[in-house]
Amino acid sequence: MPEFRQRRRATLRKTLLAAVAIGALPLSAAAKDLPPTPEGAQKLSAVFAAYLGKPAAGAAPAITVTPEGAHYAVAIDLASFAAPLKDAGLSIEPAIVKYTLTEQDDGTWRVAGADLPPIAAHSKDGAVAYNFTGYKFDGIFDPALATFKSAQAGVDKMTAQVQAPALQETVASGPVRVTQTATPAPNGAVSGALHEEIADLSVAASATPDAAKAGADAKPVAFTFQLAKAGVDVGLDGAPMRKALDLWAFVVAHPSRPEIAANEPAFKDLLRAIVPSDAKVAEKVDAQNITVATQKGSFALASAKFSLAAALAQGPKGSVEYHLAMDGLALPAGLVPPPMHDLTPTAVDFDVKAVGFDFGAGANEAIDDLHFAGDGPVIAQADGAKILAKMKGTAPLTVELLPSHVAAPQVDLSLEGVVHLEGVRASGTLKVRARNFDRTVAALKAVGPMASPQLIGFLALAKSLGKAEGDGDLTWVAEYGADGSIKINGLPLGKGP
Repeated sequence: MPEFRQRRRATLRKTLLAAVAIGALPLSAAAKDLPPTPEGAQKLSAVFAAYLGKPAAGAAPAITVTPEGAHYAVAIDLASFAAPLKDAGLSIEPAIVKYTLTEQDDGTWRVAGADLPPIAAHSKDGAVAYNFTGYKFDGIFDPALATFKSAQAGVDKMTAQVQAPALQETVASGPVRVTQTATPAPNGAVSGALHEEIADLSVAASATPDAAKAGADAKPVAFTFQLAKAGVDVGLDGAPMRKALDLWAFVVAHPSRPEIAANEPAFKDLLRAIVPSDAKVAEKVDAQNITVATQKGSFALASAKFSLAAALAQGPKGSVEYHLAMDGLALPAGLVPPPMHDLTPTAVDFDVKAVGFDFGAGANEAIDDLHFAGDGPVIAQADGAKILAKMKGTAPLTVELLPSHVAAPQVDLSLEGVVHLEGVRASGTLKVRARNFDRTVAALKAVGPMASPQLIGFLALAKSLGKAEGDGDLTWVAEYGADGSIKINGLPLGKGP
């Protein structure tokens, strides 16, 4: 018997170890649901009032919280929610949006929603009406992060009708899916990522340019836009979400300009608290198969990419990078004269980065210059130059053209370089490489009178200054000195003005 028990314990240990190794046995218990209570509903209502506003005296609350089964039922009355904006000419037709909130024993909240009602809004300038099919939301809100630590949302279909004096528009999309994650970052901040996918987006519009000026004779211009699919990624690193919510709650509690003016020092303190010390933000968009049909014909893109990244640092470490790439560009027939077809770009790729900004100093200067008393601009025009000067800082600003590219049937150019903005004159370098340069020159000469003698002469000079690289490729490296000197491939060309 003792031997049997030892073998059994050994077998059990091996089984437990194997289960842990493959993740079949969790190492910590999952969060458990806590039952709703009337007191919990009151606390939730107070939280919503702090961040979304209290109802006016005698008015029904726009958000109601009710214990229901194993969760809290939250109903948002959009018409009541928008009631404070009535004086500004904005209203929303009656509609109730419902969610369920379930408190977890680890302090988080599970939030779920399904089926959005039709939503229609009216303003002084027009109206918009939305319809959603297959809406779902499921997320875990973490009060410690002041945001959702994870969330998934989406619709199967969405349509929108926009009506305005100079615009009639219909928007429709297929499936839209969104996922979000967030994790703690140093100093109480948050790092997070959001990914969105959209398919079968279409827009049909009829717009009347300058309708007010043209009067009854104005003719509408119709166009359609179609997108097969697109993906959007947004990243935040070091975002002060909790401090941003504190600022939001202050604005909700002081909704008018006079109220903020009466509490301006406290408002500025909250603003300074969210000035980033080392925050980063990035956005990327990748779209496929884009078509725009106009009265002039159809424009098409096989793909388009856009990205923007910024490091919002204190001190001269702030940076901004912008990237745009398009491929498979096709223009309407007849828009470009036939001789120019071989020179018309079909693909472009530009990537520019600027480094040396002091966003923290610029933000603090802007906060110092804020004044809410009276009804004039909250930042005087004269203070704008001070803000820009503080943002630029005292360190040199560097603008870098990262490897970029322009292509056409008979054009293939690569570009990269850097410019240092310091003192009276800028300095830097620019490298340009033209592949099959003679082929490009021949295509330019083929356009006939559209290629001026000055252009042909410039091409001849460029060829004489270029450095041969590869089969028919030429490279030019231009150097600009702080003293105004200019060199092309090491050959001095005098000084600029």
